[in-house]
Amino acid sequence: MNNEDYIASGVLELYAAGALGTEERLEVERKAAESPEVRAALQEAIEVMEHYAALHAVQPPAALKERVMNQVLPAQPSPEDTLEETALRSLYPDDEPDSGPYKWMFAASIVLFLLSGFMSFRFYQNWQDAEERLAQALASEQTLAQNYQTASYQLNQQEQILRVLRDGDYRPVKLQGVEAHPEANALVYWNPEQQKVYIDAVQLPAPPAGKQYQLWALLDGKPINAGLISLENGSASAMQAMKDIPAAQAFAVTLEPVGGSENPTLEQLFVMGEVRS
Repeated sequence: MNNEDYIASGVLELYAAGALGTEERLEVERKAAESPEVRAALQEAIEVMEHYAALHAVQPPAALKERVMNQVLPAQPSPEDTLEETALRSLYPDDEPDSGPYKWMFAASIVLFLLSGFMSFRFYQNWQDAEERLAQALASEQTLAQNYQTASYQLNQQEQILRVLRDGDYRPVKLQGVEAHPEANALVYWNPEQQKVYIDAVQLPAPPAGKQYQLWALLDGKPINAGLISLENGSASAMQAMKDIPAAQAFAVTLEPVGGSENPTLEQLFVMGEVRS
């Protein structure tokens, strides 16, 4: 046990209160003789106990007072017996019998005070630990809920993709990049009977600030707004449902201002594909 732990253990206060046995007192005195830090803490504890005793002192009989004073103020030791640092003398000579019951009542009160302080500290520490564990449990529960929502969303997306792919009424329309954007492409699934449109496998450059991709259906040369495309890092995060289209001969994607346009910007055409019968 290091000096800090030894001082914090309360044994010095018990020494000052007279609540230690002979071996324990000798151990305290040995520690104090070896460590200036322990010696200073012990001296402080003794002074506190003496101050407390003075505040609650009861005038003792003359004979008892004389005997106690002889113990507290013995003859000064010779210089050769004095330590380099100020030596601590024992308050409790080994050959002295225990004092009257007032000593033990006083010691018991000090011990109870120390124990109550220790229990209060332990209760506060346990309460802090419980609060920390509760916060960790709540954070873990929130993380699990978020993971569940993410997994549920991904599962729904996969089920949606499977329904579309397994439905023979959906026509896949492959949109190829135009000459200015040969690496761009996308895939549209269109159900003429239900008029449902989905776009998937989008490979388009990340749009600049203030711009957004828009899908168009082409019928007899006229464009029909089929909705805006949501992209992450230039690709759709999942199959996206677009606007219902009752009839179309082709589909195309252009780059438009955020929020979309009423008519496509042909100079910003990226991909296009015809609906095969």
